[in-house]
Amino acid sequence: MIQRKLGSTDIEASVLGIGVMRFPEVDGRLDRPAADRIMAFALDNGINYIDTGYTYHGGESEVFIGDFLSENDYPDVYVATKLPTWLVRDRRDMESYLNEQMERLRGKLDIYLLHNLKMDSWLALKDMGVLEFLDSLRDEGIYAGFSFHDTADVFFDIFDAYDWDLVQVQHNIVDDEQANPATIAHARSQGAGTVIMEPLRGGSLVRNIPPEVMEIYEMAGRPRKPVEWCLRYLWDMDAVDVVLSGMSSISEVKENIKIASSPEELTEDDHAILREVKRAYRMRKTVPCSECGYCMPCPEGVDIPRNLRLLNDIYRFMSTRGVRTEYRKIMGEAERASNCSGCGSCMPCPQMIDIPSELRRLHEKLG
Repeated sequence: MIQRKLGSTDIEASVLGIGVMRFPEVDGRLDRPAADRIMAFALDNGINYIDTGYTYHGGESEVFIGDFLSENDYPDVYVATKLPTWLVRDRRDMESYLNEQMERLRGKLDIYLLHNLKMDSWLALKDMGVLEFLDSLRDEGIYAGFSFHDTADVFFDIFDAYDWDLVQVQHNIVDDEQANPATIAHARSQGAGTVIMEPLRGGSLVRNIPPEVMEIYEMAGRPRKPVEWCLRYLWDMDAVDVVLSGMSSISEVKENIKIASSPEELTEDDHAILREVKRAYRMRKTVPCSECGYCMPCPEGVDIPRNLRLLNDIYRFMSTRGVRTEYRKIMGEAERASNCSGCGSCMPCPQMIDIPSELRRLHEKLG
């Protein structure tokens, strides 16, 4: 397994990390035997970076990792988990959640991230003393970072406000709204490790691929599956240290490890193919929204362009997977389509979109 130094930290991390959010479940609970097999295979074959979070698998993910690592001999493995920022009300909460997570993980914690940072949550956390909390973490030898779900402009505001050890951002061959090569390179140039999440957009980029996209891959004449195109796109970036994959079967782990273990630079022709793939995905729309912002601000607080983008994403990727997570767990409640009152103040739309109707359509699919 190829390794890269994680920014300015002392960690030599595998370029492929395993995310413990999409492990198999039985009756809504983590399937421990299956999780044991997947994790053992991953670590036995060179993966040494594990990513989890307080709420993953209803809180069982951290407990599983703590149990697994205490019962098996994997000394050179690094664990990252996250503070559930949306549950934090004061500085004492930060300490309380950290202590609870340390117990779950049986003391094995190398990296602590502020989870799902957006501008509003960042400003609130700063007022609660999060910078001092992060300093105390680092004094104890735990690296400090954040995972991010906002616009690229907001990323710079948050990143430049603290001496972060690493950042975790969403980027792939289609998505560049939250992070793009420029933001990732900026973080890396300042010494922060860079960890990429959603490289396959929750599997949407490798399942149910639209025929016009599949045609581009096939006409390229390369012996690569879509998953390899997606992963190699990210590893071809010098500023990327680790790419996380939420693998849910040993077969997925095997496939990804095989790709991660064989370095291969993309050519300019390869990048041209990926630009065509991105364009083909972006052209797939069910709503002709250009995100011009004429409909904003909404008096109810609904983020209309973002909701319409989600509606297009369902059509674009032929799945609600991933889209539902963003709608229910990442967007603020007031921002969701469900908060539309039908007042009609958004109706002077240059594209003549019946916005209240489309918002209702989105909520019917995701609510």
